[in-house]
Amino acid sequence: MSLLQSVEFGNAGDLDTHGTGWFVGFGEWTHGPATALRHVADGTTSSGPCIKYFRHPAGHPNGDPKPLSEGRTLSMLVDAEGEFRIEFSTRADFAPADSLAHTLRRHGDFVIWGPGIHHRAFGIQAACILTVRWA
Repeated sequence: MSLLQSVEFGNAGDLDTHGTGWFVGFGEWTHGPATALRHVADGTTSSGPCIKYFRHPAGHPNGDPKPLSEGRTLSMLVDAEGEFRIEFSTRADFAPADSLAHTLRRHGDFVIWGPGIHHRAFGIQAACILTVRWA
């Protein structure tokens, strides 16, 4: 394999992720035009990371529940300013007694969680979030 096939340069914010923000990992949106180094093909055994870089406008994603977590996930505020709340629960209905919330407000604030956790997020102010998932 040549060096050109082993290295890819770019800016996460400039990549076409079909509106998902996921730029490394499994899924059709991670295919690159040349080497596809960011894409892990279906059926490939991997415990490597999936990485998302996404600028959430205020009000996005407005608390839409996400799929049940697999592996571990870390989300970090990478903006100098912004506010992004993530809620977690052991139950899909986010019953208050079984839920907690954390708000990312300062550059570098992060939250990390493990498998089997339900989560949903709220873009309180526009915020750029870097999310990494791994097994």
